Amino acid sequence: MRRWLWRYRWRLVHALRMTAAGVAVLVSVHALGLSVELSAVIAAVMVTQSNVGGSLKMAFEQFVGSLFGAAYAAVVVLAVMPDDPLSSAVALAIALAPLAVLAAFSAGFRIAPITAAIVLLGGPGLGMGPLHLAADRILGVGLGCGVGLLVSVLVMPARASRSAVETAGRITRLMADQLQALASGDPPGQADLGSRAVEIRENFLQLTVFVEEAAHERRAWLPENREGARLLRTLRRVRLDVDMLRRAARGAGNDVLHERAAVSWQSAAESGASTLRSICRLLAGQPVAENPNTLAPAVRDYRVAIEDMLRTGMTHSLPTAALARLFGIGFALDQLRRDLDDLIEVSGEVSNPRHRPADR
Repeated sequence: MRRWLWRYRWRLVHALRMTAAGVAVLVSVHALGLSVELSAVIAAVMVTQSNVGGSLKMAFEQFVGSLFGAAYAAVVVLAVMPDDPLSSAVALAIALAPLAVLAAFSAGFRIAPITAAIVLLGGPGLGMGPLHLAADRILGVGLGCGVGLLVSVLVMPARASRSAVETAGRITRLMADQLQALASGDPPGQADLGSRAVEIRENFLQLTVFVEEAAHERRAWLPENREGARLLRTLRRVRLDVDMLRRAARGAGNDVLHERAAVSWQSAAESGASTLRSICRLLAGQPVAENPNTLAPAVRDYRVAIEDMLRTGMTHSLPTAALARLFGIGFALDQLRRDLDDLIEVSGEVSNPRHRPADR
């Protein structure tokens, strides 16, 4: 039970924040003597996201979308003055058409056409006029957004920027596992390459969301780290390098790849995996060597091996596919070396300053 609670602790914390936001806004509505319970509670629950950046983004979209939808619906009511089913249908079409286009271009503003429909059609059932309903809708959503955002900041807050760093650490660990599997050449490790690639892709999707949400934190003067976008770009380049190696080195352990080059390739892949694991520790705030990139000497050894093969004429008997593999691996290794240097630099900047790389 304790292990289960630890594994899903952040999901449970998110549930706690969402519950607290709903209860807090309901108490606030009654304390202020308002009658906007439903709109306020729904807005507070929707605004309470898994991190502060997500809550800021959702609060902005909810409030602006509701404000625009309610205001536009009120203008349509005053212009059309619907008093029968036909005129109501015309007013609804006029209100929904442009708001639906807005929602199509920005999914975050899908609340705007919903608010317009509530204002146009909800009044009779609630015994309220459209203008009164529009004002109540804006008030309820605004109160819910404010309380939900406050709860996200005060109740066990989680920062999107920190989540982005943690996700980046998982990605580097998974890519290190990929390189280690390529270096070993054993069938079980090779079989796991596909599943690791899927997991890396899923983590990249999460990282993209966290980086976007971290940008909202910066706009709200919550500067955790400002290098999330650069970290994402650099990780993407490293991922492409590892994928190039995975494709170029497919079957690299067989007789087609000369023994001299195969040994150098194995050493380079292991060095790349070791460097990625050091970067993972750096992102986790742990001390690492001053220059954790150990790939450069391994790349030089591989290049020397290829030059020896060219000089001694060993490459003359190799088929074109094998030559393409030899030079493709060399190009990908050199590119990976440069991108790992960039990744080390940005990882040191996004990690906690007191955990910068340690001297040897």
